[in-house]
Amino acid sequence: MSARSGDGQERAVVLGRIGAPFGVHGWVKVISYTDPPEGITRYADWELAHGTGSRHATVLDWKKAGRFIAVKLDGLSSPEEARELTNADIRVDRSALPPTAPGEHYWHDLQGLDACTPDGVPLGRISGFLELPAHPVLVLEGERERLVPLVPQRLVDVDLETGRVTLDWHPDD
Repeated sequence: MSARSGDGQERAVVLGRIGAPFGVHGWVKVISYTDPPEGITRYADWELAHGTGSRHATVLDWKKAGRFIAVKLDGLSSPEEARELTNADIRVDRSALPPTAPGEHYWHDLQGLDACTPDGVPLGRISGFLELPAHPVLVLEGERERLVPLVPQRLVDVDLETGRVTLDWHPDD
């Protein structure tokens, strides 16, 4: 995930990861972070980031492969070529994502925001998310790590302009 840009440039959003080669014609398994998983194929142009390098790829075709999806990307015709992309992050420009409804936010937009109580007591900075069976959880890093349920009754306000999230959460919890 790229850092927030103060100059208004779009940020890349990680939507999944390339898994193992699939078959003998250069297909790859994809671990999708979208809901539903095949939603990742709606974005035809991907940036594949692996190590210190990256390349662009176009989705030519896809199909279900058990609990994964398999994707045919341009420029891949063998398992050996596909294997070189294993564990590459799949990124798209933030501008390619559909707009959110009022009161909804992409997790990516919350990453790095400061969190505080309604009284302004700092709770930490949002460093990540855990997807648990009951509900997602915010991971806050500060003087100590806090895990806060990401549920409507806890999320009081999100102000992307000031980079601040207000949570109904006691600082001692």
